[in-house]
Amino acid sequence: MKHAVRRPRRHHVIRSLVFERFLLLAAALLAAAALASGRVAWREVPGLLDFRLLSLFLVLTIAVELGKASDLFDRLVARVAARARTARGLAVGMIAASGLLAALLTNDVALFLVVPFTMLFRRVTDLDLAPIVVLEVAAANVLGCLTPLGNPQNLFLYARGGFTARSFFAAQAPWVAAAAVLLALAVPWLVPRRAFDSPPAEPFDVDPRLAGACLTLLAAELAALFGAVDHRIPLVLAAGGALLLGRRLFETDFSLLPVFALLFVGVAGLERGRFYEALDPVRLFGHHARGLALSGALLSQIVSNVPAALLLAPAATSAAGFRGLLYGVNAGGCGTPVASIANLIGAQLFVREGGRPGAFWRRFLPVSAALLFLLTLVSLVLAS
Repeated sequence: MKHAVRRPRRHHVIRSLVFERFLLLAAALLAAAALASGRVAWREVPGLLDFRLLSLFLVLTIAVELGKASDLFDRLVARVAARARTARGLAVGMIAASGLLAALLTNDVALFLVVPFTMLFRRVTDLDLAPIVVLEVAAANVLGCLTPLGNPQNLFLYARGGFTARSFFAAQAPWVAAAAVLLALAVPWLVPRRAFDSPPAEPFDVDPRLAGACLTLLAAELAALFGAVDHRIPLVLAAGGALLLGRRLFETDFSLLPVFALLFVGVAGLERGRFYEALDPVRLFGHHARGLALSGALLSQIVSNVPAALLLAPAATSAAGFRGLLYGVNAGGCGTPVASIANLIGAQLFVREGGRPGAFWRRFLPVSAALLFLLTLVSLVLAS
């Protein structure tokens, strides 16, 4: 009987929906409910969609796929792993790699690159790798958010909040620095002092055309975000990138586009319903920066930080309000498993590569709760 209960969770379609497609499924249900209830009319849908933001997500998706196809980022992670000689050295290197890659490629993509390399160390040591993977997940969430590309809610809030490149980095740099200090302090607490040999390195032949196209698209994306070029320029370049991908284009994960398109519709319906009025955290904490930081952190624990950012953005009526909300939803990626989809993806990758679910969650829950508490305090200080 026990095996019968466990078997559905092992099915690849269910695993995909629960871990990698959770947000897409939830967004689709929310949009369907908004349209079926009549809170959103079909004729309103085009006006609710932010086509500039969706085009930026499209460009980012193609750039990421070009990078993955080129093996450029696999080479980077492999070199970091090859230099590790101790457990703590591995943890520090992989935390840095997770944060850097997340800042360029979004947090979930960073984990797809970093976690499998970490789990290769199962070949050479019996060390419990769960704490290192938990710290990688945290790093992808809280270090990657240094840039607008680091996670989806950052890109949304950057576009909606009227940030400039200077104001965004000025806001995020001290927050990310505080997060980096907390992660560094966590390493000796969670990871034992242990020496080992690195697993045999696997060769990676980087495709220079695909790698160059990836870096060009990322540069064009950032230039468009910061107002240096029109947002249609990276869109045109992305068409060339799509041609370079060839058949691989049909295997590319474009789910961020429908997720945000559906959330624009679903969140509009949710805001017009009585349920949201009853649970509106802004009524509890107010519209000021600190109130929005608290609202973002707490609401993320229930609905994930991407929908939380969309739900609370209308309440941010000033630059300080958007800054507080940015802090709140980034801190809110820590905490519960659903607070950030990267948390679920990290857990899935750990199990897929041979780890035990219980080992991951026993480490994740207390570490993530501590980070949520401490980073929310940091957010309240910086939002003042």
